[in-house]
Amino acid sequence: MKSVINQLLTIFISCSLLSSCAPLEEQNDLGRDIEYKGSDCISIRTIRDYTPLDDRNLIIEGAGKRSYFVTLQTSSFDLRSSHRMAFSTRDEWLCPYGGDTIIFGTFATHGVGIRAISRVTEEQAEELLIRYGKIDPGEEHDPEPREIEGAEVEELG
Repeated sequence: MKSVINQLLTIFISCSLLSSCAPLEEQNDLGRDIEYKGSDCISIRTIRDYTPLDDRNLIIEGAGKRSYFVTLQTSSFDLRSSHRMAFSTRDEWLCPYGGDTIIFGTFATHGVGIRAISRVTEEQAEELLIRYGKIDPGEEHDPEPREIEGAEVEELG
């Protein structure tokens, strides 16, 4: 009888361990290949716009269709409500090290430190916008038509 109970207990524990080790599939595998602890820097002169994702994360758009995923050290309510952004840095580069801060709002007196900056592709930026609920996953951008060599137009007349 003890042998049967030991076998059942062993089977139960084995099944529990195996089910806990099985990989969980995330919805649409959002956020893959994105470096969340990046140490990239952004030239302040190239910053064109920003999109707040939540109270702690934003996407900064630079020149040449470059996008950067920025994580702040602390949450900032001003991030979502502000239409203006300023920087406190020692040089012309915004980096997650060296004490650089982002100041949101017109009358803000203190900045928010930067935890991480990661350059992301257009696809990764779109995945982040979907993940944080800024765009619907069903909204797909139409791809630009490709040029076909050798196609000629015949005029009727």
